[in-house]
Amino acid sequence: MKKELSPQGGSASGGKILIGLLAVALIVWFLVLNQRPGRILETDFLDVGQGDAILIKTPKGQIVLIDGGPNNKVLEKLGKYFQPLQKRIDIIILTHSHADHVSGLIEVLRRYDIGLVILSGAEIKTDVYAEFLKTAKTNNVQILIAEAGQAIHFDDNLEFDVLSPANSDWEVFNKKSEGFGSGGNDVNDSSIVGKLTYNNFSIMFMGDATSKIENQLLAYGNSLKSDILKVGHHGSKYSSFTNFLKIVAPKAGIIEVGAKNFYGHPSQAALSRLRMFNVNIFRTDQNGDIRVLSDGFTTDIYKEK
Repeated sequence: MKKELSPQGGSASGGKILIGLLAVALIVWFLVLNQRPGRILETDFLDVGQGDAILIKTPKGQIVLIDGGPNNKVLEKLGKYFQPLQKRIDIIILTHSHADHVSGLIEVLRRYDIGLVILSGAEIKTDVYAEFLKTAKTNNVQILIAEAGQAIHFDDNLEFDVLSPANSDWEVFNKKSEGFGSGGNDVNDSSIVGKLTYNNFSIMFMGDATSKIENQLLAYGNSLKSDILKVGHHGSKYSSFTNFLKIVAPKAGIIEVGAKNFYGHPSQAALSRLRMFNVNIFRTDQNGDIRVLSDGFTTDIYKEK
């Protein structure tokens, strides 16, 4: 099945981009295992400034990159964490199409062999997102639109479950929706939200989802409980509300945020709510890269500074 995308802006010269999409009610993506098995799940929250970029290395060597930050700093980070000849990324997950999540992925698409890109079903008519889609097409990258209920199975005891968005309809927002500092932005609420579970260990990834989505997720009940929360929307006051934190009950919260950013992230309101639940807070603006290592039963968190 194919779906038409119509990128806007000067970087996408005329015509429509056709990208093949997998349209299945429940997606199970089995990766080809080519590397020696191990025991440790590694998740690196990369300090790329005011934006998100998260690198996951599974115990069997699969590579996942969630978002790419606001610029090409992500390339420097990948060079730091990859082996010298590593040019394969099995999955890229773009939580949503705001510039502080997608910009760095354009050069990643050009320089690495990408197995699959997973997108939210929302498009912003901006030059940077149009360039991202164009680059994906040029490099023949397979694209999947995420929907709640899908799962990526890396191994019998390691999977990533998509919890939101609830539907995969392709939504188009105008250019002014790039205002990712505002609250309740529809594009933020189209973020891919997912839970990575490895044996008894789990991480909740919130993208830029606000309290509106948090309230919808409460329907999952105790299955939301996670050891680590990738705090939503860079610690915005519009995310991380008490009813959600009570259910997730994270031991640690990781905030990806740029130093002295224009938006005032993380907000004191969100920080106060996290402290109310005795969540240990880690921030890329203060701690640099943050590495989480787990064997599925015990977990260590390391700070770059």
